[in-house]
Amino acid sequence: MAAEFDQTTVKEEEYFDVLTKTGEKTGYSKPRGDVHRDGDYHRAVHVWIFAESTQELLLQRRADCKDSWAGQWDISSAGHISAGDSSLISAMRELQEELGVTLPKDAFELIFVFLQECTINDGKFINNEYNDVYLVTTIDPIPLEAFTLQSSSPLLRKSEPPVQESEVSAVKYLSLEEYRRVLAQEHPQYVPYDVNGEYGQLFTIIEKRIQVGPTKQIFSAPSLQNA
Repeated sequence: MAAEFDQTTVKEEEYFDVLTKTGEKTGYSKPRGDVHRDGDYHRAVHVWIFAESTQELLLQRRADCKDSWAGQWDISSAGHISAGDSSLISAMRELQEELGVTLPKDAFELIFVFLQECTINDGKFINNEYNDVYLVTTIDPIPLEAFTLQSSSPLLRKSEPPVQESEVSAVKYLSLEEYRRVLAQEHPQYVPYDVNGEYGQLFTIIEKRIQVGPTKQIFSAPSLQNA
């Protein structure tokens, strides 16, 4: 397990399992660049951190160097599932690598699977991606400073510390309703998701959690920092 979270291990080229259009594994893998060039179906994870007491979601701002949706606000943590890896392990790894937070398996609740099919960058980036969407519910917001890694990127504001330079340039909290509003307005500073389509399940499910409580364990901020 430890090797799966070793940040010192550098992969020269990441490979993804190629899927059929209906999401089954084909039995072969391809490099990341080829997958997005050719429009192959593949799998990724989305991890949302939701603070119950403030009803806020944690968002990250994608680095300006990213080859998709550069500089835009996005999911708390997300990433592809590498060839041979499991969905849950990938979700745990992405959260640790991007935000420096290590959580136990039972913190992650798989709430739905979302198929994203889109083409950007003048047809150079084709994204046919099955996304396993996970929800992590905390009692209170994790302090933003807890996400700070060794990056030397400048702060956006005092409340938005920099994190891993290669993946994320900042983090912030946004209320559930405000995030729904900016997505509905197709705000240019936010990665687009159709709140009236499949991705609207995120808001429906969280609203149910608020009313009846989460089905997974919720964590206090100190517990997370010491995990």
